[in-house]
Amino acid sequence: MRSKKHLNLFFPQWQGGGRDSATYDGTLELRDIYLRGQEIAEVPVSSAPIGERRNNIIGYDDILAQLREARKVIERNQPDTAFTIGAGCDADIMSISYMNAKTKGDMTLLWVDAHGDIHTPESSETKRFYGMPVRVLLGEGDKAILGLMFSKLKPSQLVMAGMRDLDKAEKVFIPSRNISMFSAMDTERSLEAVLNAVREKGHRNIYVHIDLDALEPAEFPCVRLPVPNGIKTETLKKLLENLSAEFELVGIGMFEYVPTRGRKFEILEFIADIGTRL
Repeated sequence: MRSKKHLNLFFPQWQGGGRDSATYDGTLELRDIYLRGQEIAEVPVSSAPIGERRNNIIGYDDILAQLREARKVIERNQPDTAFTIGAGCDADIMSISYMNAKTKGDMTLLWVDAHGDIHTPESSETKRFYGMPVRVLLGEGDKAILGLMFSKLKPSQLVMAGMRDLDKAEKVFIPSRNISMFSAMDTERSLEAVLNAVREKGHRNIYVHIDLDALEPAEFPCVRLPVPNGIKTETLKKLLENLSAEFELVGIGMFEYVPTRGRKFEILEFIADIGTRL
């Protein structure tokens, strides 16, 4: 029996968040503390000041070029599983679209985040790409970026958890596509309801995207956009444990960490351990 081929993809793309590059530094810290000794494939990312807005996306040229490089790294490695460590929430769209193609659509995407990240360039008020990745994965957005995708997902493949800071356009779009969504309060109240939503999708494989701002800031404050009343770290651990036991976990992404000058967190060790052992 052929052993699985795993990829630890290090992609510190930060331009999707605008001019603040704190998450770039945070990603370097994640690598140096939590991924020490692991084999990593790194996507080259510019650290120069962010480029101008084009096609209604700030930093468009850098983002497009870097996503093209991320696709090349994934194509070269042809992984069966992937752990993506990135700066902004847009850094695993290539990993997700690849895994969806690899599983021939037999995959649920669990998007754990305080925010919806489901804008188009037109609906976004900020024009920051880190607010657009879910919509790209659903096949809507900038044509050149969409042209890089390995596949697109259906709204019926998506479950969103930890939500508590949605924009007006997102509040309209999500229910209009019957997307399964759970607030942080819903998730805390009944983890079983989230698991049931994943089960009801009927897919064997699952990819879990984790924006660390989904967590309760009192327990984990090291994010750019902390939002009160988040998911407890223990709840996230239980969720990942249950998913790992019940489904084929083909990918995890971890994002939006800002540096703490070496302070270690058990939840980051936990996610990194699961991610690197996929």
